[in-house]
Order: sequence, then structure tokens, then C-alpha cells
Amino acid sequence: MTKELVHYRRLERRLWMTRWRHAGRESVEEDAILDEMESIWMTLMEDEHALLRFEGPRCWPTDPSSLPPELADALPAAAPTQWAYEGFRSAAEAILSADAA
Repeated sequence: MTKELVHYRRLERRLWMTRWRHAGRESVEEDAILDEMESIWMTLMEDEHALLRFEGPRCWPTDPSSLPPELADALPAAAPTQWAYEGFRSAAEAILSADAA
């Protein structure tokens, strides 16, 4: 992975976080990140372009429930795990049981 692609990945994460902070509304910060991403895009190799095109958009609010994009040099983000409800099959069952008591 080239240093340009690593830089682009960092910008993706910054864009995701910026859009999340602004709840998807446009901002000056977002515009600056997009300008920098466009500049870096021009320096990427063709196989890196193909990879990014194949992945598709990775920035909030495309899928607001998704995790932010991972950085190549960071530890993978842990996927959210379902809470364990001892003695119940689901959260709904536990709530209904508590309501009945």
C-alpha cells in the first residue's frame, strides 16, 4: 500500500467523523477534506483507484449504522456485539418479563 493510499484512507476516516459530527449536514471542514481527497486521488495508482471504486462509498451518512472506515495502520474496529440476557432469548423478552413482574 502506497503512502498516498494510506493518506487517502485517513482522509476517509476524517470525512466519516466530520459527517457524523455534523449529522450529515454540509460543513466547511467537509469541503476541505473533500478537496484534499480529490488532490490525493490524482496521485493514486490505477489499481488503487480500482480498489476504491470496488469498495464503493464508505462515508457516513451512506449507512449511518455502519462503523467508520478502518485505517490500514490501525487495529480493526470491534464489531458491536449483542448483549447477553441471562435466561432470556432477547432483550424484548427480558423487557416483557420485567413489565409482567
